[in-house]
Amino acid sequence: MDYRFDLFKKITLPSIADQTDDDFDVLILISDIMPQDQKDELLSLCHAFIGPERTKILEHGTFKAGRLFRNYVRNNYASHPYVAQVVLDDDDAVSADFVEICKTEAAKLAATDYDADDGRFLSFMRGYSLLVQDGALKNLSPKNSPFVNLGLTLVAPPNTSKNPFLVSHLAIADRHPGNIINTLRPFYLRTVHDFNDSRTPHKKQWLSEEQIAEIEHYFPFLIDHFGDIPNIDHGVMEVERPW
Repeated sequence: MDYRFDLFKKITLPSIADQTDDDFDVLILISDIMPQDQKDELLSLCHAFIGPERTKILEHGTFKAGRLFRNYVRNNYASHPYVAQVVLDDDDAVSADFVEICKTEAAKLAATDYDADDGRFLSFMRGYSLLVQDGALKNLSPKNSPFVNLGLTLVAPPNTSKNPFLVSHLAIADRHPGNIINTLRPFYLRTVHDFNDSRTPHKKQWLSEEQIAEIEHYFPFLIDHFGDIPNIDHGVMEVERPW
């Protein structure tokens, strides 16, 4: 848990705190058997990075995560015409402008009626994998996959029966309407480490300095917590946040 908390603090929370559009809520599901000291630490971290008014921690026993999230959305966002629900694991990140762009794309998707369906998915294909060993960033490689669960977004009315955690993301294109956002810029970081729940292969290739500079543009927190990014001399290179 200490290792997961460290990644959560260095990767996930900073990416949320860096958002150019801060009008969103964060729902975090935890087990009811989590020790109290860890619950306290989680709450403290979320309040420090996100703020208490935007943080909601759901505590529950063994149950389908998608049903819990679905019930919460139904009960707390009933007045909204539609809600964009985004998947983000506790060791991954989204780009600093993700919420801003996701809202724009969600509005377009909500306005379409090509299918008689109350829920549509947004897939942001392009991102990067980060190989982390002993708390240090060791390698970065490109990742480009349709309907990957990183940043996967359901755009639907709050009373929908759908939820991103109640579908197989690999089968979304066959079973649900949706749009793929395939640009040449990244939208997410997927962390690869010894405690991953799934073992996604990590490409053994170094990125160029230009590509790494691009990553730092979209994920500025990397410099704060991983100053030893390969191939970059941070004593010479200056990176300015555009926001």
